[in-house]
Amino acid sequence: MAGGDSGDAARRWERVQEIFHRALEVPAGERDTLVRQECADDEALAAEVRAMLAADDAGGEMLAGGLAAAADRMLDDPSAVVEGRRFGPYRTVGLLGEGGMGVVLRAMRDDLGSEAAVKVLRDFSLSPARRERFAFEQRALAQLDHPGIARLFDADVLADGTPWFAMELVEGLPLNEYCAARQLGVEARLEIFLAVCEAVQHAHSRAILHRDLKPSNILVRPDGRVKLLDFGIAKSIETLETPGLVTRTGLRMMTPAYASPEQMSGEGVGVHSDVYSLGVLLFELLAGRLPFDLAGRTPSEAARILAEQPMRAPSTITAELRPSARAGRDGWRDLDVICLTAMHRDVARRYPTVDALRSDIERFLAGLPVRARGDSFGYLAGKFVRRNAAQVGLAMAALVLTIGVATVYTWRLNVERDRAERMATRAQRVQEFMQQLFRGEDEQIGPSDTLRVVTLLHEGMAQAGALASEPEAQADLRWTLGKLMFGRGQLDHADSLLVPAYRFVVGSKHPEPADEVGLTTDLGMLRAHQERWQESERLLRKAVARAAMSLPPRDPSAISAVANLGSVLAKRGSSDEGARLLNDALDRMKDSGEVTDLMLGTLSDLAILSFNTGDGAAADSLFRRVAA
Repeated sequence: MAGGDSGDAARRWERVQEIFHRALEVPAGERDTLVRQECADDEALAAEVRAMLAADDAGGEMLAGGLAAAADRMLDDPSAVVEGRRFGPYRTVGLLGEGGMGVVLRAMRDDLGSEAAVKVLRDFSLSPARRERFAFEQRALAQLDHPGIARLFDADVLADGTPWFAMELVEGLPLNEYCAARQLGVEARLEIFLAVCEAVQHAHSRAILHRDLKPSNILVRPDGRVKLLDFGIAKSIETLETPGLVTRTGLRMMTPAYASPEQMSGEGVGVHSDVYSLGVLLFELLAGRLPFDLAGRTPSEAARILAEQPMRAPSTITAELRPSARAGRDGWRDLDVICLTAMHRDVARRYPTVDALRSDIERFLAGLPVRARGDSFGYLAGKFVRRNAAQVGLAMAALVLTIGVATVYTWRLNVERDRAERMATRAQRVQEFMQQLFRGEDEQIGPSDTLRVVTLLHEGMAQAGALASEPEAQADLRWTLGKLMFGRGQLDHADSLLVPAYRFVVGSKHPEPADEVGLTTDLGMLRAHQERWQESERLLRKAVARAAMSLPPRDPSAISAVANLGSVLAKRGSSDEGARLLNDALDRMKDSGEVTDLMLGTLSDLAILSFNTGDGAAADSLFRRVAA
């Protein structure tokens, strides 16, 4: 090893080991490229690493360990375990892929007739750190229960100590390839991207950071459902935030093209790093290419490009996507803001959470203004407050103590009074409108006896514009007419009424929770009847989450949201979750003592689900309750 004092020698040896183990984690054909990138111009360092790799390939002492070493060599050759090898109850039938962390095999479980993907850690005896990462991936998958994340089925070790685990087999295309193959437009791509955000947010809610979000780790099934894969370099958020536990090696185990600047430079990572990677994915979906060309770059060169090279907006690159009118010139400005905010170099100016990013995408799709903005007054004011936190805090405390109690008390009285007055006025206005509609122009003659209800409803749609000066009442009327059209099977007309009502309510500064939950539920069920299942499920899950935050459990709007989500999930094949939600809704309704249409519909859905899942006794009991 090159000269210098003992400290320099120790650091150099540590660097040799780091590159050596990093090289072992990639396929053999890619190791020389990695060594060149990591060693840059230090040929002596590269020679030492290559010598260690050559000794490893020659089967020296490091692999001369009897049965375990022989097993490791077999697992290093994927063809040796493609067919017929046993991993617990699973029998391998083919190779799905290989990477730095191991081999992924297609396997059958003969007793159940089901398929799975079995992941096996290669060379497990060479690096305790790799084994710990493999174990963490198992633990992470065991904690995650979301339709957008591949599920863990089983985990164990072979007799020689080789660890493995079996997980859900996902047949699909990488995210970018799926969108390109289907020639999806902007809105359709954003809908799929929302599903990705939901899966990542679920992982974050379990304190798990993915750290390697890229298209090949996000597969889209033929039915359009997203599955997030490969938590091989995931980390616990709490661990990453603990000083001294973030290693340079760990931070370099990612895909540079989708990695954040702080990952590439070895700085602290967290939720904001996954937000950045999602921004890169969004950029690629919108522009058809990556924001930076990092192919063939060394890690230091890539870090410098991410830190210094100007970032173009996706709208200045894309030429192939032809967005709808909603994503015209103004729409592209919003998409640029969303994308560049997610990818901002300053961590403090990115979206703070994946939910914040998802919220702006939903607002864009709903035709509402997005919340992300550039160097706004609010941002500059926030910077000032952070720089002078102590002084501003003392001043604000004095001000709040002086006027707080009286102001808050008066404000709450005024808010409740104004709310009650608004609700009464809106209800009266809609009632008057509907009475006039069914009464006809001449109050003495009234409408013709042969005038059909659907004709009156169409007349109501035409006259709804008369309430333009009263937008809240107009939204209520559209909601009412939309539900009537929906009930009569006029789905297109119902769509044209419910969508603007939904946009108005969701876009209000302080929407009534019951209104927001009810409208979201009705629109979700309309989407189900239109067989737009993915959007229906997303809307109904949103309604259930909003109800859980803002409404009592036995509120009629909350119960309706839970029951309808259970019904849609049951029809989509998620029988366990569907049954749980339907039973939850029935439990909430049972104390009222009133038999409602919602209760009968929920009992019927649960009866059909029981019948379809083979529980004839439960189905018979439920059908009898409905009949009674």
